[in-house]
Amino acid sequence: MIPALPTNGPWTLVFLLLAVLMVGGNLYILTALFPRRGARPTLATAILLLGILLMSMALWFSGIYAVLSPGQASTVSVFIALNSMMAVVGLWAMSLLFRAGTKHLPTRGLLWPLGFALLIVGNELLMGLTFVLAQVGPAAYAAEGNVGLATLVGDAASSAWFFWAMLATMVFFVTWLPFSRPERTLLYGFASVSAVGPWVVPDPTVGAVGMAAVMTVTFVLLARELVRSDRPRPRLLWASLGVAAGFLAMVAGEAAAYMLGSSPWASFPFGLASLLAMLVEVFVLARWGLAGSPAERSAETTAPGRTETPAAAPSSPP
Repeated sequence: MIPALPTNGPWTLVFLLLAVLMVGGNLYILTALFPRRGARPTLATAILLLGILLMSMALWFSGIYAVLSPGQASTVSVFIALNSMMAVVGLWAMSLLFRAGTKHLPTRGLLWPLGFALLIVGNELLMGLTFVLAQVGPAAYAAEGNVGLATLVGDAASSAWFFWAMLATMVFFVTWLPFSRPERTLLYGFASVSAVGPWVVPDPTVGAVGMAAVMTVTFVLLARELVRSDRPRPRLLWASLGVAAGFLAMVAGEAAAYMLGSSPWASFPFGLASLLAMLVEVFVLARWGLAGSPAERSAETTAPGRTETPAAAPSSPP
C-alpha cells in the first residue's frame, strides 16, 4: 500500500503540475460538452473533445511504458502519442464533411455518456497508475505477478492522485450543471468522499471516521432540504438511492481492506469499489447533462403556438 499523501521526491512537483493540467483540461471539456443556456453540443464538437481525451489516455499509456522501460523506445512512444493529436483533428475534419457540425448529440441514450465517463475516469486512473509506478517503482509490483497488478490498480485507484483529481472534476461538474439545491447538496456530499478516500487503506481509523462524517453530514443536510421542499422531484429520490448505493459499495470495500490488513490485496477491493462508484456517477451526471433541465425538455416538447409556459429550471448557487 502507499501513504495517503504523496511523498516528496524530485518528480513530485512535476507530477503535481501534470495533475493540475489534467484537471484543467477536464474542466474545459465539461464546459464545452455541457454548455449552459439550453445549448447542446454538436456531434463534431463531441468527436473533437472525446478524441482529445482518448489522446490523453494514449499519453498516459506511453508514460507508463516510459516508467516500466526507460530508454529510447519509450521516449519515441511519448512523441508518437503526442502526434496522435493530428489523427484527432483529422477525424474531426472528416466529420465536418458529413455535416457533423450541424447535428447535435442525442438527449437520450447510453453510448455517449458511457464513452465520456470511461474516458474521464480512465484518464484519472492512468494518471494514478503512472505516478504510483514512478514513485514506488515497478519492481515491487512485478515481483508479485498477477497479485502485484491487482495491488497496483488498487493503489492507484485509492491514491490521492486519483481521488483528489476526481474530487475537483466532480465538484465542478455538479456546480456547472443545473441542479436543484437538494440535488446539489447530495451530490456535493458524495463527491466529498474523495477528500478522505486516500486515508482509507493506509490509515483505516482516519478513513473510517472521515467517511462516516461525510455520509452523516450529507444525509443530514439532505433531510433538511427535503423537509423544506413541498414535493421532492423523482430524480432526487433516484439520486438519493444511487448515492446511498455508492456509499454502501465504498464502505464494503473499506471493510474488505480492513479485514485483509497487510495483505498485498488490501487496496484492491476499496480501489475497485471507488473506481466503479466514480464511473457510475460520471455516467449518470453526463446523462442528466445531455438531457438538460426540466425547462429545456418542456420547451422541446411543447408544440409551437401553445400557451403553456415551461417551469423554470431548478438551480441554486453552489
